[in-house]
Amino acid sequence: MGHKLVMRFTTEEDGKYFSMSIDNIKIDEITGQPSVTEAEVNTLMDLIVQKKIFATSYGAIVGKKDAKVVSTTSQEFTIA
Repeated sequence: MGHKLVMRFTTEEDGKYFSMSIDNIKIDEITGQPSVTEAEVNTLMDLIVQKKIFATSYGAIVGKKDAKVVSTTSQEFTIA
């Protein structure tokens, strides 16, 4: 199972958002579930907004919109 953090930010252009995802986020070694905390995500997003390190086609990132952890599973098939 794969896990990624998806964050959305508001931009200078009204109604436009910038999305960023981070693959292979940290997981709890015992449960195998994501162990990223809400506080860690908020701190990361605040830093991204504050440092203005990303430029978007909709202007600068000016705020946080939302964030979520997305988990995916896959199943392989034998093809004969």
